[in-house]
Amino acid sequence: MIPSVLAEQIQSGLKDYIDTTFPITNLVFKNSLKNMLSEPKKVFHEPYVAVRLPFRIADNEENPFQAIHPAYTPYVHQQKAFSRLTGEDGRSTLVATGTGSGKTECFLYPILEYCYRKPQIL
Repeated sequence: MIPSVLAEQIQSGLKDYIDTTFPITNLVFKNSLKNMLSEPKKVFHEPYVAVRLPFRIADNEENPFQAIHPAYTPYVHQQKAFSRLTGEDGRSTLVATGTGSGKTECFLYPILEYCYRKPQIL
């Protein structure tokens, strides 16, 4: 799958869809929609590639959990969230990071750990 070829195919398909779904019969406006769709940067923008560095892996191997033993070393933002959310002095925490960075684990592991340590509450 080549992104530029895929983008062209999607644009072509959308142009065909719009042309067949919204036919313009008025002679004055007949080509206006086609002209707008074919004009660069009017409707479609060029594909772009975002190259980002990988998420940083935490240096410290300390596992703050008794019940959970992750199979991987957490990322730095996960380790910070774990340290803020575990223990008796947990603090409100906001985790804002990219897709696929493990945000779910940031809150889920501390919740599971809490449930493990306090089974009588459940």
